[in-house]
Amino acid sequence: MAIKKLELEEFLETNNISADEWNSSDIEWQTLKEIGIDHRSKIEQRKETAELFARIIQRCSKVHSVRWRVKDPEHLMEKIVRKTMEGSDSFNSDYIGITKDNYHEIITDLVGVRALHLFKDDCFEIDNYLCGIWNTKDKPTYYVRDGDETKEDLEQFEVKQHPAGYRSLHYVFESQPLNQVVYTEVQVRTIFEEGWSEIDHKIRYPNFSDNQQVSYFLRIFNRLAGSADEMGSFVKELVNELESTAKALEAVKKENAAFKKENDKNIADIDRLFTELDSSNGKNQTQAKLVKDLKAQVEKLKAQTQSSTDKSFRIRHHTGSGKTATSPLLKFIEEYEASQAKPQKSTTKAKVIKKT
Repeated sequence: MAIKKLELEEFLETNNISADEWNSSDIEWQTLKEIGIDHRSKIEQRKETAELFARIIQRCSKVHSVRWRVKDPEHLMEKIVRKTMEGSDSFNSDYIGITKDNYHEIITDLVGVRALHLFKDDCFEIDNYLCGIWNTKDKPTYYVRDGDETKEDLEQFEVKQHPAGYRSLHYVFESQPLNQVVYTEVQVRTIFEEGWSEIDHKIRYPNFSDNQQVSYFLRIFNRLAGSADEMGSFVKELVNELESTAKALEAVKKENAAFKKENDKNIADIDRLFTELDSSNGKNQTQAKLVKDLKAQVEKLKAQTQSSTDKSFRIRHHTGSGKTATSPLLKFIEEYEASQAKPQKSTTKAKVIKKT
C-alpha cells in the first residue's frame, strides 16, 4: 500500500507496535508519514549509491561477496517509532526532533552494504581497503560477542559487545553523489556470521521475539558460528604450514642432491691424487705437492660434510667416536708428512780411504 494512504492503526498492527508504545514515542503520525514518503521518492537514487558501493567493495581481493539493500520505507518508519520511545531499550535521543528535512543526517543505514569474507583475519585487509577509499563519519565499530577473545591490535576500532551476539565490523561512510550527503552503512563479517545473523534477524526482527527457548537456541547457534570461524582460520593456518614444510623439504632435497654431486666429485679427485701419489716413484717434491692438494680436497670434503649437518634433515658421516669419515684420510696424510720430515738415510756409499 502507498504510504500516503496508510492509516496509523494499520501501520501499528503490521509492525507489531502496541498503542502504549506508540503513545510513548515522541513522533507525530503526519511527520512520520512525511519521512516515509520522502524516502520512498528517493529509493532509486539511493539504490544507485548502494550499487556503486557494492561494485567498488567487490574489487577487494579478500571480499567473497557483497549484498546491499535500501531500507524499506515502512521499516524506516517503524525504526523511528522505537528509537523515540522514551524509557525503552531502543531509545536514542538523537532521534528527537527528526523530520523529513533532517532524517537522512540522523539515520545512517538508509543504504546498507554487507561485505562477506571467508576467514576471520581477512577483515583487517578489507578495513585498509575501505578506509583508503571513503571517509568515515565516526570511528568504525568492532562488535564482539561476550566471551570472545580479541588478541589483535584494535586501536583503530571502537570495540563493543553486541547485545544480540553479532560479530562484525560496522562503518558509516559519507558520500554525495548528487546534491545531498548520503550515509552508507557497511558491515563486514564472515560468511558463517552472515548465516547466523540472517536467521537471527528473520526470527527477532521486526517483531522483537523475546521467547526464552528461541533465544537459548539462537545463542547456541551463535557459538557454533563462532566455532566454525575458528575452524576455518585453523585450517587455513594448517594448509599454510604444510605448504611451507613441503617447500622446505624440497629445498633440502635439492641441496642434498647438489651436496652429493659435489661430494662424489671430491672423492673422485682424492682417488686421482692417490693414484698420482702412488706413481710418483719417490720424487719428494712431486709427492709434497700431491699431498698438499690431497689434504686440501679432504678439508673441503670435511667442510661440506659439516655444513650438511646444520640442515633440518642432516646427512651425517660420523664414526662411532664422533669423528667424520674423512678423519682416517687426514691421519694418513699426517703420518705420511711426518715420515717425509724424518732425516733420510743416504743411499750413496762413502769412499773408503785406506790408512797408510
